[in-house]
Amino acid sequence: MRSGRSTVILAVVLVALAATAAGLVVRDRYVGHRTVSALFTTAIGIYPGDEVRVAGVKVGTVAAVDPQGTRSELTLDVDRAVRLPEDVKAVIVAQNLVAARYVQLTPAYETSGPTLPDGAVIPLERTAVPVEWDDVKTQLMRLATELGPKAGTSDTSVARFINSTADALDGNGVKLRQALAQLSGVGRILASGNGSLVDVLRNLATFVAALRDSGTQIVQFENRFAALTSVLDGSRSDLDSALTTLSSAIDDVRRFIAGSRDQTAEQIQRLSNVTQTISDHRIDLENVLHVAPNAFSNGYNIYNPDTGSPIGAFIFNNFSNPAEFICGAIGGVENTTAPETAKLCAQYLGPALRLLNFNYLPIPINPYLAKSPSPSNLVYSDPALAPGGAGAPPGPPDDPPAVSAYTGAGDVTPPPDSGLPVYHRGVRICPPTRPPHCFPGHPSPPCRTCRRRGRSRRRDPHQ
Repeated sequence: MRSGRSTVILAVVLVALAATAAGLVVRDRYVGHRTVSALFTTAIGIYPGDEVRVAGVKVGTVAAVDPQGTRSELTLDVDRAVRLPEDVKAVIVAQNLVAARYVQLTPAYETSGPTLPDGAVIPLERTAVPVEWDDVKTQLMRLATELGPKAGTSDTSVARFINSTADALDGNGVKLRQALAQLSGVGRILASGNGSLVDVLRNLATFVAALRDSGTQIVQFENRFAALTSVLDGSRSDLDSALTTLSSAIDDVRRFIAGSRDQTAEQIQRLSNVTQTISDHRIDLENVLHVAPNAFSNGYNIYNPDTGSPIGAFIFNNFSNPAEFICGAIGGVENTTAPETAKLCAQYLGPALRLLNFNYLPIPINPYLAKSPSPSNLVYSDPALAPGGAGAPPGPPDDPPAVSAYTGAGDVTPPPDSGLPVYHRGVRICPPTRPPHCFPGHPSPPCRTCRRRGRSRRRDPHQ
């Protein structure tokens, strides 16, 4: 019983711990606060516990103020349910001189976009502090000192300004009233067209930004323009003479145009007639342009430079295929039996007509054929091929076959009077008739008998 009671107590304790941990996690993630740090140049009048607002609504408090030399770090506890944009800014707002200050986070989060994570730091570039009254008082004292009287002077700058203004406005009240009325009209125009004015200012800002981003190009343009102006300044006399000459030329052209206006109109009218004629004969001109290249090419091809006159040959094109010519002519007649007649012609007369085909005149000599080209007009790809040329260089001599059709590998005696050498134990023996193999200068090596005979002749040259 005691063991069962201990188990129940342990289970209850574990369930309580799990519920507590789950509650802490839920509170920390969904109900707790998010910690954000912000860096300010000063943190005058701001204390732990002051409010943190977004669009005027409290969303948290200042948890701590930590001075860090030339800056101060504020730790802000913001409700986790409030989303902040990633580029949020922090501003210390002073409602008046005596009221408590608060930290304003701006801008508010829109419907989409990245959010500021927990533990993020807002840098000095995105924070601002109010102007302190001491600074305002110091600047007012400085202004009063600058405008006040100084030692050794009878009047002050303010007095001189008032006197100068009175002298300038003396007797100019009507003009001043008119100027104010006109200025009021300008103000009404600007007020009625505030949208256009905003667009103008926005476009002007874009233009200024473009000029700022194009500083390098503007400097280069100014340098090149300065170089151009220096060149023009150095060539002032030449430029002046060129402009003077151009002026006189323009006068001459003007006089020429004025004197030839009628002639120019007449020539233009004639040109219009020519173009109209060309347009009317456009088809004929197209035919000429289509046929002229072939005509010129044919005229060039029939010219013989050897005789200086055109040449040609008579060819009967229709007799190159008489069967097609005759049977096709029969089939071309416009009647109902023409196709069948053409087929019968090709069937019965075709074999005989095919034997009559010829291209040139059926005589052994064609008197219309031109002579062969002159040798002076022939160009050989290789000069050695021309008549009287050296010809191709001789190649290396062919080696004798290692195996003969008569003797094989040298173990068979060749037939008599064959003129072939006889081999004995691998050594060639010359036949009695001394074939060409044994003569000097032959590419095949001499036999043993020829070598012996040569040695005997060298021993006894008188034999």
